[in-house]
Amino acid sequence: MDRLLHDPLGTFPMPPELAALPKADIHVHAEWLARLDRALARRERRPGHDWRAWVTRVMAEPPGASRLSHLSTTQLVTDEMDAIPENFVARVQDLLEEAAADGAILVEVRFGKDMDRPDFMALFREAERRVRARYPRFRAQAIAVLMLWQEPDALETLIQTCIDMAAAGMLYGVDFLYRPYIAEADWGTAYRVAARLAEAGLGVTAHVGEFSTANIVAAAQTPGIIRFGHATYAGYHPHLLDLLAAKQITVECSLSCNVVLGAAESYEAHPVRQFVAHGVPVALCTDDPVQVCTTIGREYAIAHALGFSEADLLGFTRNAINAAFIAPDQRAALLAELT
Repeated sequence: MDRLLHDPLGTFPMPPELAALPKADIHVHAEWLARLDRALARRERRPGHDWRAWVTRVMAEPPGASRLSHLSTTQLVTDEMDAIPENFVARVQDLLEEAAADGAILVEVRFGKDMDRPDFMALFREAERRVRARYPRFRAQAIAVLMLWQEPDALETLIQTCIDMAAAGMLYGVDFLYRPYIAEADWGTAYRVAARLAEAGLGVTAHVGEFSTANIVAAAQTPGIIRFGHATYAGYHPHLLDLLAAKQITVECSLSCNVVLGAAESYEAHPVRQFVAHGVPVALCTDDPVQVCTTIGREYAIAHALGFSEADLLGFTRNAINAAFIAPDQRAALLAELT
C-alpha cells in the first residue's frame, strides 16, 4: 500500500463495501474535449485517446503551472461536432454515468462555454434522465464557471444568465476563476460580482490555493463563498487551516489531480488529513478525471488507503451534499439517504 500511495496513477483496492458507499462529487469539470472524444469513440467502435500516456508525459514537466497549462488543450474534436445536441448529451451522459457507476448519488458539473447554449439546461437534464433510468438514486446539477478576466460585456452577459437561471430555479451556484492564479490577484471584481450573485441566491466557490498560498485570505472574504476548489496549500500552514476552520469553508479535495499536477508530492504527503484534523469540512472530488485517469470511486479508495474509515468516507459525502449548490428539498432527500 505504501508503494501505491506514491504512484499517481496506481490502481487502489475497491472492496465491495467501499464500492457500495454513497458518494458525491462537487468539483468536476465538463472536460468537453475529452468526453466528446470518448463518447464518439464508443459510438464509432474505435479506441479513444490514450490519456494515461498523455498524463505520463505531462508529469515529466515541472510541477505546478507548467503541468496545469496542458489541461484541456488536446484538440480531439471540434466546436461544430459539440454543437450537435445529441453529441452534447452523449458527452455529459458519459461523465454522469461514470460517476453513478462508482456509487455517486450526486454530481455537480462545472460548465464554461456551454452556458451560452439556449438549449443547455434541457440537454443537461436529458443526460441526467438517461443516467437515472439505470441509477434511480442519482442526481446531477450544473454550475457555471465565471472567468473573471473576460471582456466586461461578455462577463456581464454570463452574470445575467446566471441570475436569470437562478430566478427560474435552474442554477444554484457559480465557480470563480481569475488571473493571476498562483500569485496574488486583485479581488475587487470578484467581490462585486459575488455580491450580485449572492443577492440572487447563488452560492460561490473559487479555485484557490492549489499551487501557492496566494489568494486564500482574499478569497475567504468573498461574499457568499462557502467552498474552495483545491486549497491544497492552506493545508500546509496552520494559520490558513485556522481560517478555513473558523469560516467552515468546505475544501473540494481532488487527491489525484493534486498529485498529478504537483500540488502535493504524493498521496501520502497530501494535506487532506490535516484538513480533517483541523475541523475543515472536506469533500472528495475528481476535478478533471479523464485527463488525470481517475474516477470518484478511485478518489474514495485513495482516501481509504490513507486511513480514512468507511464512516469517515460517508462523512465526506455528507460534507459534499451539505455544501452542494442544489435545491433545499433535494439536499434533504440526499442527506436522508445517508442515515
